[in-house]
Amino acid sequence: MTDEERARRDAALRELDDLTAAYEAAEKVLDERRDALHSAIVKHLMERNARPGEVEKHTPYDRNHIRRIAQAAGVPPLRERTVRSAKAS
Repeated sequence: MTDEERARRDAALRELDDLTAAYEAAEKVLDERRDALHSAIVKHLMERNARPGEVEKHTPYDRNHIRRIAQAAGVPPLRERTVRSAKAS
């Protein structure tokens, strides 16, 4: 490998290292902001400040994803089930 080829390879690897570091930093910020958003969603659903449909309009998530976030955090449903299984009768 010539000195010129070695220099180009080293420059390419440095560029990749720099871009990878920037990507990982951005990913860390994204993860922190996502966690903060999920915490706020759970907080407001627990405190009954906003219904899931309202939360949907103000977040990037649909109702189903909001429900999954709420269930994972142990948020109780707004109302109890009214339909009972026919097998339980």
